[in-house]
Amino acid sequence: MTNSSVADNRDALSIIELFPQDEDWSLQTMRLLAQVAVGGSDLFECARTAARIGRTSTDGEVWQREWSRTAEETTAAGEAALERGDLTTARRALQRSCSYWRHSEFFLDTQDPRREQAYRNGTANFQKAAELTGGLIERIRVPFEGTTMDGYFVKPDASDTPRPTVLFLGGADSWAEELYFMGGTEFPSRGLNVVLVDTPGRGGSLRFKKLYSRPDYEMPVAAVLDFISERSDVDTDRIGLAGVSFGGYYAPRAAAFEPRVKAVAAWCGTWSILTDFYEFYPPLQKQLQWLTGSADDAEARAKLAEFTLDGVAQKLAIPVYVMHGTDDLIMDIEGARRFIDALTTDDVTADIYDGAGSLHCSYDYFSVATARLADWFVHKLG
Repeated sequence: MTNSSVADNRDALSIIELFPQDEDWSLQTMRLLAQVAVGGSDLFECARTAARIGRTSTDGEVWQREWSRTAEETTAAGEAALERGDLTTARRALQRSCSYWRHSEFFLDTQDPRREQAYRNGTANFQKAAELTGGLIERIRVPFEGTTMDGYFVKPDASDTPRPTVLFLGGADSWAEELYFMGGTEFPSRGLNVVLVDTPGRGGSLRFKKLYSRPDYEMPVAAVLDFISERSDVDTDRIGLAGVSFGGYYAPRAAAFEPRVKAVAAWCGTWSILTDFYEFYPPLQKQLQWLTGSADDAEARAKLAEFTLDGVAQKLAIPVYVMHGTDDLIMDIEGARRFIDALTTDDVTADIYDGAGSLHCSYDYFSVATARLADWFVHKLG
C-alpha cells in the first residue's frame, strides 16, 4: 500500500472564503472557485457576484437571484461572441455560464421549479459549447432500462485511435457537465478518453427520467461499458472507473462486480453512505432523499442502509486509489479509513490530505488533486 499525507501547517493554510457568514455557502463556492483553472468559472465574475450578495446576508433568494444574474450575463456574452464568430470566446463563456446556473440552484428546494429551469439553461449552454470543440466533446445516449442515460464522451483528439478510457461518476448533486471541469480536461490532456454520464440519481436521469440512485451500481456502469465498448476509439482492455463524493461508493461497488474495470478510484472514500454521509452531514439529507426516490427520512434511511462496501471492498482485486481530506465536513473520513483497511488487493494508493486539500473533494487543492488522479490512471492503465 502506498499511503501519503499532505501535512501542511494549518496556520499557513489560505482559503478563499467569499461567504464567511455561512459555512455551506462558503464550501460550495470553493467548489466553484476550484474550477477557475480549467475554465469552469472566473475568479472575478465570482467575486463580483459575492459582493452583490454581501458578507452578512443568508437569504437564499438573494443567492439564487445574483448567481442567476451572473449566469444570464455570461450567457449573453457567449451568445454575442457566437454571433461575431468568436468561437473560442463563445465556448468559454457558455461553459462558465453552465457552472453559474448549477451554482444558482444548489440551495433551492428539490421541488422548486427554478431548479429545473436552471438545469435546462445550464446544460443547454454546455451543449452549445460542446458543439464548438470540433468533436472532442461528443454527446452520447446510453440505453438503460427502457430509456437512456445522457452524457458526454471526451477525447484527446479527433482520431479513432483506441485509448485507455475512464468512466467518471459524479456524486449526490453533480451534473455530467460539471464533471467536465473535474476531470474532463485532465484525462484527455494525458491521452485518455473520459466518459461523463448522468447515471441514476443524478442530472437529467434523476430530474426527467426518475432513474433513482441504487446500491447495485454495477448495473448502470455495465450499460455504459457495453455502450463504449462498441467504439473504435476505446481500448477495452484499459478501462478505468472513478467516482467523486457519493461516487466514492458508486465506483468501488461497480468495480467489485464488473471485470472490465482494470483500476478504480474513490475521490472521497466511504464505507456506509447512511452513516458516513446521510447522518454525518444533515444539510444534504433532503438531496439524498430526492435522489433515492424516498418520500421521507425513514424511507431514505432504509434505502441508504444498503449502500455499504461491507463485503464488497474485499472483492476488489485491481489497483485502488482513495483520496480524502481530514477536514471533510460532508463525508466522514472514518468511512474512508475503514474502506482502506478492508481492502485486500495488494495495489492500494491512499492520499489523505491534512492541511491543503483537506476539504471535501480537496476543493482547496484542486489542481494538485485532479492531476494526481489523472496521473494515477495513466500509470495503472498505461
